Amino acid sequence: MAKRLEPLNPQRTQIDNDYYNDVGDAWWDESGPLSALHEMNPVRVKYFDRVFTGHFDGRPREEIQVLDIGCGGGLVSEALAGLGYRVRGVDLAPGAVAAAQRHAATTGVDVAYEVGSAYALPSGEGAVDAVVMSDVLEHLHDLNAGVAELARVLRPGGVLAFDTINRTPKSYVVMIVLAERVLRVTKPGTHNWSMFIRPEELRDLFAGHGLRLAEHTGLVPARPVPAAIASYLRTRRLGGYRLSRDTAASYIGYAVKSAD
Repeated sequence: MAKRLEPLNPQRTQIDNDYYNDVGDAWWDESGPLSALHEMNPVRVKYFDRVFTGHFDGRPREEIQVLDIGCGGGLVSEALAGLGYRVRGVDLAPGAVAAAQRHAATTGVDVAYEVGSAYALPSGEGAVDAVVMSDVLEHLHDLNAGVAELARVLRPGGVLAFDTINRTPKSYVVMIVLAERVLRVTKPGTHNWSMFIRPEELRDLFAGHGLRLAEHTGLVPARPVPAAIASYLRTRRLGGYRLSRDTAASYIGYAVKSAD
């Protein structure tokens, strides 16, 4: 079994990250190929907002600089900017960035988007107050390099908010078998089970870069799995998401960079 603390060989651990470059304006179709992300978004953004406002102790959102790494079509970036945060979105896929820019232009939400790699971020050392990595960590073949880079741009005392997928038998059944192969909630090949990350692996990896994992909790469908499946078959909607003690599939959390 692969250890996510070590780099994975992209030739042996294949994943279709290129797919996100080709989604285009369907990024913003709530009934489209990324509908599950739209259902997750309200819960994720509410959690990130709670973390940021709590961590920065009432500091106005307008003063908090957020870097959304792997922003895709801008779902999280726009929602955070709509709350008042100063948001910059970075993604490796030019097509996703173009879709994010087009949507922001139609809504008037102020987000600065650009093409960039998680391994070479277009930000200076200690330049941002907060980093978001939503549905991104499990797409990185070299987690150590990605975490080192986000730690570089995060200021001392800053906070990383994330959500990702645990590597368990349950996550294989739910995320690979059901979500990709049976229901096609997500495109087959866009996840690789061996790239999923156990919370204890993430904790150890963060610690090596001066980040303390402060909290993690489950992120699950709001309905029991059988009911969520039935709903998706009828309506192409799972019925939303909620936080849970169950971290065996997806989980959400945050880490804090040492102030030293």
